[in-house]
Amino acid sequence: MRFRRLVAFHEAGRAVVAWDAGLRLPNVSIYPEQHTRGRILVDQEFPSGVSDVDRREQRVYLRLLAAGPLAVLMAGGKLPVEPHVGIEIDTHRIAVFARRAGLEIDAVFRETAVRLAYLWEPVEELVNALLMNETVAGSLASRIIRRTHPGPLLG
Repeated sequence: MRFRRLVAFHEAGRAVVAWDAGLRLPNVSIYPEQHTRGRILVDQEFPSGVSDVDRREQRVYLRLLAAGPLAVLMAGGKLPVEPHVGIEIDTHRIAVFARRAGLEIDAVFRETAVRLAYLWEPVEELVNALLMNETVAGSLASRIIRRTHPGPLLG
């Protein structure tokens, strides 16, 4: 699988998980910048405390971090073997936030994988839009996701 397509799955997975968590998406991009091959902008800062509200916010943030690599794997791609700045940063963030919030990393990955599988059609549609345009405005990303979203998860 071509690297640009993997980056698109990485960012689309994150964007769909962010949208699913109720976060506003100002921008989704696979345009390469100084230290990243793509990014999503989420209009919210995540807290550093460990209250119940903060713990929920940190679980959302952990899901966003986990969604990128999980989407790549679910699309049939492989994570790079050589050191990769973005993946190293994500891995470090996941470990720090999980430890701080007292959350089980495996559970976060499982929850995120289930949500991504359920929301896979919007991920694929957003990938197609990113491959055509490199950057998708948040309003368009939200319309794409809403148009292809299967509805509330049962159970």
